[in-house]
Amino acid sequence: MWWCHNPAMPLDVELGLRLLGAAVVGALIGFERELRDQPAGFRTHILVALGSCVFTVISAYGFGELAGERGYVRVDPSRIAAQIVTGIGFLGAGVIFRQGLTVRGLTTAASLWVTAALGMAVGAGAYLVAGAGSAVALLTIVALRPVRRAVRGLRREQEELILQVQPETPLDQLMKELGTAGIRVDHLRVADEGEDRTELVLSVRIPPQTSTEEVMVMIRGMRGVRGVEWSR
Repeated sequence: MWWCHNPAMPLDVELGLRLLGAAVVGALIGFERELRDQPAGFRTHILVALGSCVFTVISAYGFGELAGERGYVRVDPSRIAAQIVTGIGFLGAGVIFRQGLTVRGLTTAASLWVTAALGMAVGAGAYLVAGAGSAVALLTIVALRPVRRAVRGLRREQEELILQVQPETPLDQLMKELGTAGIRVDHLRVADEGEDRTELVLSVRIPPQTSTEEVMVMIRGMRGVRGVEWSR
């Protein structure tokens, strides 16, 4: 049973080794995040794993004497474990942020969540689960990165652009220039027409290797375009 300790080893020593093991697990995942210059890096992952381990150990062993003295007291270790899962969600949300049209930090938030789970596994004495989980987590974060880039290269992201063009600008010529630049227009509508400008809303797909800033620069240089912005 995972909650039982090795009788050949003093309980305090084994629990201390569990804390050390949790710190190692957090360090392994946190080191990769640190290399990627993510908001939650080496130290954060160690603390998350260590904290989860401490909570799990306290939940499993901290109330044993109370239960022994008062037989009617029921100790449920899963209650504290459930609160760890809830609490780590708030911490993970703190590393997710929006940068332009891109949401960043999701992988780091997920790594914090997994690190907390691995720390709980170590605290519960499930060393095989913790080891295998750490290996799979690192494989997912590191080894699957080239696969992710390959998959992203096969698809295009759809975005919405707002263009302000001169009234006499031929739209067919503008669409041709956008296509030449690798920007595919799925839908176009005229949002506003004035004497000195026409506002167009375009649903476009841009090449995955092209940044939104590069797209803005290309479109601003096209004939008849007076302004361009991404729709929020």
